[in-house]
Amino acid sequence: MYLEEPVATGKPAAVPLPPIGKKAFIPALVCAGISVILMRAGFFTFFFLVPLGVCAVVFGPVAAWLGAVFAALGNGVWSAGGSHIVLDTLYFAVLTLGFTWVMAGSPPKPVIPPVRTAFRFIAVSAAGALVFLAVIFSLGNDEDFSAVLRSQIEAVAASYIAASGTDAAQRALLEQTMTADRVIEIFKMVFLRGGALFSALFLLFFSRQTAFIFARLFRRQCGSVSGDLMGFHVPRKAIWVLSLCLPVILLCRVVSLGIIEIAAWNILVMCATMFFAQGGGIVLFNLARRPMPLMMRLLCGVLFVCVIFSPGINVLAAAMLVLLGVAENWLPLRRGICH
Repeated sequence: MYLEEPVATGKPAAVPLPPIGKKAFIPALVCAGISVILMRAGFFTFFFLVPLGVCAVVFGPVAAWLGAVFAALGNGVWSAGGSHIVLDTLYFAVLTLGFTWVMAGSPPKPVIPPVRTAFRFIAVSAAGALVFLAVIFSLGNDEDFSAVLRSQIEAVAASYIAASGTDAAQRALLEQTMTADRVIEIFKMVFLRGGALFSALFLLFFSRQTAFIFARLFRRQCGSVSGDLMGFHVPRKAIWVLSLCLPVILLCRVVSLGIIEIAAWNILVMCATMFFAQGGGIVLFNLARRPMPLMMRLLCGVLFVCVIFSPGINVLAAAMLVLLGVAENWLPLRRGICH
């Protein structure tokens, strides 16, 4: 219950204050401020959703939604006067409000019916991907930004070619193929075919799990923290959607149906990412059921980070987690958790 009912005492009861008091207002304001600051903190921009997730888990849905509104308004004020104020404000608002919906559910006065967590992830990721694509293509039309981007791509390509150790003929071939225009074209193609959606999904998953990790620091004060990746399940029918995407993509390439192919790629990436999360939940669930010293758990965490940032190894590990997540449709890999 979000509002406390007045007690019948035989005399006019004072109208109770809504729950937006210090217990909700101050945490919401602090978390919103940290979120806006992180958005402009260079490398730490990747963590800008985490404070809002902590607010949702530790202080409840009222504080979470209040914090999301504060963050969206604060970012809009901070972005005032910028060259891309509309897209910047829209991108931040879509992700902060959408992430709060994922973490805290529907607003206290529901205007949105209850939706399963997996479907909330899909909806918010699709909205974030669309806004992200709008930002990319809008910046691509900015001549100053395009010039800076091309110069950076050319510098990186030149460094890569110089460090490749190939002979003169192979270097000449690389210089012809690794042009700035070619790299930008590939970049746009990848983002249209699931790259933007994967980026949004990964950001939401990463922020959610990081928020749960920080929220556990408050376990004694705020009760148990539940609902993390260990209990995540993909809807069972998603396996059939995943199975149909590949033949649809191949067929669309044969008959040159570009729009349908792009849609199929995005659906494929979305399903694969969800099964990747389910595979990660299986691994975490089975590790949690086994007694393990604290040092070993820390080493496992460090190993996990190393695998994520190791080229080649991370692709193999991701593929194995996707297959593990798919296998749970037929094998009871997490006994004790109901689907």
